[in-house]
Amino acid sequence: MNLIRADDLERLVRATFPGKRQFSAESALGGRAGEPVVAFVHGGADPFLDRQFDDWIAGAAAFVQLYQLLNRLCRAGALAPGMYAVTRARRESRSADASPSLSH
Repeated sequence: MNLIRADDLERLVRATFPGKRQFSAESALGGRAGEPVVAFVHGGADPFLDRQFDDWIAGAAAFVQLYQLLNRLCRAGALAPGMYAVTRARRESRSADASPSLSH
């Protein structure tokens, strides 16, 4: 399983989708009390979800499910296909150019 911290997810989204500079992983994680969100992403097209995601990218939708986001990051080449657990970030000081910390 690949672990990705919420703050690293935010950096990936902002780098991959420049129009989403205000993206907050905390809102995507929802009200889960410290529990990671787990999803298998394949990077393939999903006709049902792609339209919603395209609307989100265009600014017409205010929210997109975390699975949709991870899958589209995979399609864009920012993530490899596989199982992911997104965890809340610890607020640490890290350099702005640090790469996302993904672990297996």
